Formats: sequence, structure tokens, C-alpha cells
Amino acid sequence: MQDQDGFYRTLCSSETLRSGKKGFFHDFSEYVMQTAGDTWTSKIFGRIDDDAGRVRAIFTDAKVKDAVADTLARVKPLFRDKDAEISKRRRLEGYQLAAVGEHDKALLLFSQAVLRAPQPGRNKTIDQGLSLPLALLGRAEIFMTLKEYHFALEDLRLAAEDDLPDKSMRELQRKMKECEVFLKSNEESLVPVDRRVSEMSRLSSSKERCGDEGVTSLNGAVNSELRWSSGALEIRETTTAGKHAVATAEIHPGDILLVEPPLAGCLLPEFYGTHCQHCYARLRAPVGCPSCSCVAFCGKKCRDAAMATYHKYECKILALLIGSGMSVLSMVGLRMVTQEGPRKCLKIYEGLERAAAPLAAASTTTATASATRDVKSSASSKSARRRIRRRKLRESLRGEEIAETTEEKGTKEPRGGDDEDVDTTPYNLVTHADRRASKDFLERSLMAAFLLKCLQRVGFFACPTPDNEVPGVEEITVAALLLRNLQLLQFNAHEFFETRTDAEHRFRGSRPVYLGVAIYPGVARFNHDCYPAVTRYFVGRHIVIKAIRSLRPGDVIAENYGPIFTKKTLAERQRALAARYWFRCTCKTCQEDWPCFENLTNDSVRLRCPTAGCSGLHSRVRVSKPIKCPDCQKKICLEDRLACLRECEALYECGLADMENERVDEAIRTFCDALKRFHEVACPPHRATHLAEIALSSCLADYGNTWRPAGVLKIARLEK
Repeated sequence: MQDQDGFYRTLCSSETLRSGKKGFFHDFSEYVMQTAGDTWTSKIFGRIDDDAGRVRAIFTDAKVKDAVADTLARVKPLFRDKDAEISKRRRLEGYQLAAVGEHDKALLLFSQAVLRAPQPGRNKTIDQGLSLPLALLGRAEIFMTLKEYHFALEDLRLAAEDDLPDKSMRELQRKMKECEVFLKSNEESLVPVDRRVSEMSRLSSSKERCGDEGVTSLNGAVNSELRWSSGALEIRETTTAGKHAVATAEIHPGDILLVEPPLAGCLLPEFYGTHCQHCYARLRAPVGCPSCSCVAFCGKKCRDAAMATYHKYECKILALLIGSGMSVLSMVGLRMVTQEGPRKCLKIYEGLERAAAPLAAASTTTATASATRDVKSSASSKSARRRIRRRKLRESLRGEEIAETTEEKGTKEPRGGDDEDVDTTPYNLVTHADRRASKDFLERSLMAAFLLKCLQRVGFFACPTPDNEVPGVEEITVAALLLRNLQLLQFNAHEFFETRTDAEHRFRGSRPVYLGVAIYPGVARFNHDCYPAVTRYFVGRHIVIKAIRSLRPGDVIAENYGPIFTKKTLAERQRALAARYWFRCTCKTCQEDWPCFENLTNDSVRLRCPTAGCSGLHSRVRVSKPIKCPDCQKKICLEDRLACLRECEALYECGLADMENERVDEAIRTFCDALKRFHEVACPPHRATHLAEIALSSCLADYGNTWRPAGVLKIARLEK
């Protein structure tokens, strides 16, 4: 069984790096590992204790450098280019469908025409070089026919940026005026185009603001130390639990604890044609990258933000990255670099090194003390003395390397001036580097090397090193940062989703559809519990964390990393968590081995002792008479507690009835009130309460990214 668990853990770890056996990266890594052999991997590579050294080794060590260099030299840009002919064909097909009243299908074709159209003037042999503005004009006409003037106006404004013939420009201006008049006359009655706008406005309604984005905080207070979070929590650190969130005030069901944008995130490739590459919104009037046809954006704002940062580098290699077989986590690791640019990446890595220096010094002191003890206890052993001399020599050489590196950095590191400080906190999340196997490190180093080669090909570096030379110091540093990202994302990333509702009912048949993966550094500090205290949903790019049960000051605020006790047995949860996240869960649910839903009843509940300050718990059976609490030694009566419990159970039914009638706000109020009262008088497990908490999570998620297929145009996947 232990061997099976070890294999399962290795498999889970590998899947966080590559999506499967398809793609060349699997063959590349297998080839290098076979060339290296187990002895070199464990005895030579495995003894390297820093990321820069690991990356440098695969480019310089005689055992593997040729295998690595030969393969990476064949890396070339690969992307889907624009095609004016296809764009024209789709536009004309769109007009044909519009003529017979097939406006939704026509809209799809015009969107494809927009995404495949080259920039004006690039191909003057087709449409006189005006394929893009013509596609935008055609789509605007469809939107006007559908009375969606907001989208029509956006398309007309984009088309107006180009030099159109006078006749076309006059017609465009007439249509713009028509759209503006309609929108102005109806602005008070119009519903926001995107329901997420309403939710973000609601989340931004408190008096306190945090950064550029508004954050509604518990009791109107924003945590001054943990950005984006409520003042009712703080991050603490212990040797056993690491960094984790703890309540500093009373928390009740429905309270907002955190609203955080991602440090970086990526869509799964299968959603490139249905969702915005930058904000993950479902596409209605997509616009494309000026150069490639691989991605789509919901509008000009998202497109420009992406083009100013990560997409200008990823554009020409996106098809290559997808075809390589790399995981979406690896894509996020790359985006953490491309969105910052080379200069900031260097500053981030330098900041991480400075932060790690005191720890390294402490480790060296410990090693020196250990060596001294070895001398005293083994003075007569020649082999022991030789080992000590070799150890001291290695430490001396390492110290010289650090000094030289520091000196080099000192000449380059800016002093004062206009350079902004770099926050390295998000990069200090757990990596479990001390527990990672040599083969795992080698495979991740190979991925970092591949991504480095991609960056060299697309101009990320001002003067990229030629293929036949060892990458320079700056390139190795960026690759080392990539390697660190590939480690920390394995344990700290979150899948983001939209709730896909049934066409007939808002909740029956609804399900989360996972769109991609992002890193939220604040939420990443929340620990796991098989009975989570919070739920999460997504509003645009932001993750929203809300409480679904009451917490007292000092209680751990835990979320869930996957296995829920109601659905998975203790053994199943422990195996999954150990393999995926490398820890053994010791939450109360696991310690008491709470039953799954099929064996869970309301009779498992325990009533709290009514004596102030007493933590005694009592069974709900046989409470008609006063009893003596073994904890506080006082005579107590639990009839009031039991009556309150029954009221909670009745309220749960009311909440479920509200859900059935799609009265979301009423259901949330009912569930929150009932759950608050339940936790005041009782302690789980309790079947009805857990069903209510799950129902509350569904209701809260309804305020996030949702999609109801009926009556909504689905922007089909981009044309192959």
C-alpha cells in the first residue's frame, strides 16, 4: 500500500507540471532523464540546493547538456496567424444569415471574422486592407438589430479608429449617434451588461477601500497587514500548521472575509474561444490580439492590458506551449514572469535571495556546530577528519560564490531613485523544496529550461544568448524564478470557475465549470479543513471568500482543498491530500472520523452546555429532564437548546423552498440566520446543517460568474 501511495504521489506531482503524455515535453524529459541516469540524478544533481544551480547544471553538466541543448535548439515560435481571406468569408456568410433572420448565428460568424482579421493595411489585396473595421461594422449592425446598443457602440468606436472611406465613415458616425441617443435615453432602465458589475459594485459599497479595487470588509474594516482581506482575520504562523488564517473577531455566516485579484492566472485552452483571456468573462463581442488568432478578449480594455504585459511575449509561442503538453499550472508559472518583464523578475529573485540569506546563515552556523561536535567525538578517525575538511571546503567555496554574486548584484542593484520596491511576499509561499525528490526537481528544471528558451525566442531578453552558449546570469536568474514558481504553484494555486445553471432552473442541475487556474496569495495562506468554514466563488478575476458558519476569535478560518467529509471517507481524504498536497490532515472531522452523507443523520448533533464559559457537549436524546454537565458540574436543562435546534431545521426547509422558487436573497438571509443560531446552541455533525451550508454556498456562488445557456449566445471555439 505504501508503494502504491508513493506512486500516486509521484503521479499527482507530475500532473501539476504536464497535462499528460501528449506533447513533446514528456518525450524530452524522459530522454534527458534516461541520459542522466539515476546515479547522476540523485548523487550529482540531487545535491544541488538552489534553483539557479539546478538550472545551470542542466545547461553545463557534461552528462546532460548536449541532450538538453540539442532539443531546445529546435524550439521555434508557433502560433495561428491572421487570415484576411477567412475573415472576409466569415463576414459574407454572416450577412447571408442576417438576411434570413438568423441573427445569433450571424453574430458568431462576424465574431470569427473580427478575430481572424489582420490589422488594417497588412493585406491590401483583400478588402483593401480593411477586413477588421468591416467585420466590426457588420457585427455592430447585428447588435443594433438585437437592441444590444452597448456592444454595437463599442464595435463602432473600434472601427472608427481606422481610416475608412468617407461614405463608410459617415454611415458609421450616424450609427454611433443612434446608439448614443438610445443608451442615454434608457440609461436608468438598462440592466448592467454584465451581472458581475453589479456584484463588484455591491462588494465595493463599504466606506473603506483597499487599493484600486473596492473591498467590502467585515464590520467595514480592512486588514492593514493582509491586503484585500477583512480586519476580522489575521495570518499566524506555527511550526505545525505553518501560515494560516485566524479569526480576530466574531464571524457569522455570509460575512465577506476576502476579495482578492489574482497574482496571475490562465484559462484552460478549451476556453480560449468562449472566455476572455484576461478577465475570464464569457465572450459576447470578442476582440482579438493584433497579431495572432489564438486568443480573444472581452473588449479593448482587457486586450490592451494583456498586450502591455504578458501577451506580447506569449503571442508567438502560445500554440507551441499548448502543444508541448505542459499543464495549466506551468502556464501560470510562465505568466508570473511574462507579466512582470525581465527587470522586475530580476528584482523579485534578488529580493527572495536577500530574504533567504539570514536563514542560510543560521543553517551554516548549525552545520559548523555539528562539524565541531564531529571533531570532538571522532578526532581519532581519519575518514571523519577528511569528511570535515571536505565539508569546510564546500562551505568556503559556497561562501565565495555568494560573495561574488552579492558583489555583482551590488553593482547592478539600484540605490534609491525612482525604482519601486518589489513585494516578494507572494513568492514566499510553501514549495516543500526540502521534501522534493531529485527526479521531480530535474523534470521541473527541464520545464524551466524549455520556458527560458521560449522567452529567448520572443525577445523577452534584450540580448538573448545564442543556442550554442550557456545562458547568461540574467537568463539563469529568470529560469530559477520560473523553477520556483513551478514548485509553489503545486500547493498554492486555485482553480477558478463559473457556475453553469440549468436552462429550466437556477439551482437544479447547476454545477461549477472549472475554467482555469490562478494564484491568489492571500487565499493561499488559508489552511485546509475537511469541514471548511468558508466558501469561495469568483467575480470576474476576483476570488471572494465568505463565511458559511460562525467562528469565534481564535478559531482557524479554513477552506477546503478538494475532499469534503460529506462525500469522501477518511481514508480517501487522507490519501488524496497526502498525494496532492503532501500533508496528513488532522482537522476535527478527521480526528473524530465523521460519517459521509449516506451514514449521516441529525441524531449525531451535540448540544452546547448553556453555562457561560463551559465547552461541554451533550447528545440531543433524553434531554427532557435536567442533567448534570460533566464539564462544569452544574445542573442544566437542554430543552431550550433542542427547541432552537428544531427551529433551525425548520428554517433550513424554508431556505430550500426559497431556492426552489429562485428567491436567492431570501434564501441567503434564511440560511445565514439559521446557521448562526445553530452554531450558538449546537455542534456538528448534523445532516440538515451540512445540507444547509452546501445550499448557502450555491446561493452565494450565484452572485459570482454564472452562465445560463438559454437565450445566451455561446461564442464557439475559435475556428481551427
